Amino acid sequence: MASATKQALLAALSAAQGECISGQQLAQQLGVSRAAVHKAAAALAAQGYALEAAPRRGYRLAGGDPFCAEAVGEYDAPIYLYDKLESSNRTAKTLALEGTPHGTMVLTSQQTAGRGRMGRSFESPEGLGLYLSVLWRPEGTPEDLLPLTPMAAVSAAGAIRRVTGAPVRIKWPNDLMLEGRKLAGILTEASLSGRGVDHVVIGIGVNLRQRSDDFSPEVARIATSLEAQGYPADRAALETALAEALCQAFGHLHTPAVYAADYRRLCLNLGQTLRIPDTGETVTALDIDRQYGLVVRRRDGTVDTLRCGEVSVRGLYGYV
Repeated sequence: MASATKQALLAALSAAQGECISGQQLAQQLGVSRAAVHKAAAALAAQGYALEAAPRRGYRLAGGDPFCAEAVGEYDAPIYLYDKLESSNRTAKTLALEGTPHGTMVLTSQQTAGRGRMGRSFESPEGLGLYLSVLWRPEGTPEDLLPLTPMAAVSAAGAIRRVTGAPVRIKWPNDLMLEGRKLAGILTEASLSGRGVDHVVIGIGVNLRQRSDDFSPEVARIATSLEAQGYPADRAALETALAEALCQAFGHLHTPAVYAADYRRLCLNLGQTLRIPDTGETVTALDIDRQYGLVVRRRDGTVDTLRCGEVSVRGLYGYV
């Protein structure tokens, strides 16, 4: 009941858009006592919300950067919140093996062993980023999952654009870019069973407040954060928007074409000269196919489709 009251109070104060609401009015609106309102307000303040209380005026939400399950708002599946994890994806996969239901979300304020694609590390310092994983139990084949990461990238990019106004774009297949530097990464991991796909976990890490000296020298050359580029980094709003976006992407798992036009519009690879680091070959990106593979023209004029691996965009921040 206490958690429900906190969530309802947060929703009511957020809807007031910075205006004060009396304790009596809140108690009537939420169907609880004024003492319960006071207790819930104190709990929200302890979780990082800038919540003001004034005699005869009531309560006002002035902002803040909360890290709590209530910040996500209404959510139909369990939310697991951790101050520190090795990896939110790793924890989500462990929970999957323990039988946690479809839609389970894992949030953490810090990762000590965050991972990206191809075994790369993902730097996840405490309090400076948003690290979120969602567990799904899909019906279908492994091939059905091929478009899932690009679909999640489109949804996540759209969510960040709506909340912050930042002109986020996609670097095929899974990096979100801002002003030519990496802002976020998406990692999809599937577990197969004898009947097909047992579960899939999609994780996303977003750089919120890092400055260049918060990254290692190697990463500082290619990464950025929302605040470093002058955009707001409202953790609560982004958590809510990203959770909704990822769930929406999963809902279209069997109709992936609905994201194709937006992916092409946001994909910064198209029309660019690319290098394939594994081979050193230079290609030109032409299109995205129905399964979100990258259609390229090789130097000998042949056209091929890349399904996995890595490409680097000339002129973005050099070859990397």
